[in-house]
Amino acid sequence: MRQFRFGGILRKYTVPYVFIQPATGQEYDEYGDAIPAKPNRQIRKGNFQPVDAKLQLAEGGEYTDKDRTLYTTGTHKNGDLIEYQGEQYTVDSEQDRDYMDVNKYVVKKRVANDPVQ
Repeated sequence: MRQFRFGGILRKYTVPYVFIQPATGQEYDEYGDAIPAKPNRQIRKGNFQPVDAKLQLAEGGEYTDKDRTLYTTGTHKNGDLIEYQGEQYTVDSEQDRDYMDVNKYVVKKRVANDPVQ
């Protein structure tokens, strides 16, 4: 299958964002109390666009104008946490794009009273 290469075009418009990986280990202080490990923060690049109106209407209100579409040459999984311009987002939908070098993800904005599932 022929692969389309849009990475060069995307590179011109990318901005940095932070991919937050949860911490895996735990340390203990001298009293045996657990010290929570700090999450690993990686700087990545991508392009954020608003979620289009068709997707907002088609999904019955699941997506709002606060959610974004992320185009990147990197990969993410559902549930990954990313931070962009001080706001945290959770990767909600990944689309298989094995025919091109750019991946598209719909990311939902996290709010204080909306727990991550």
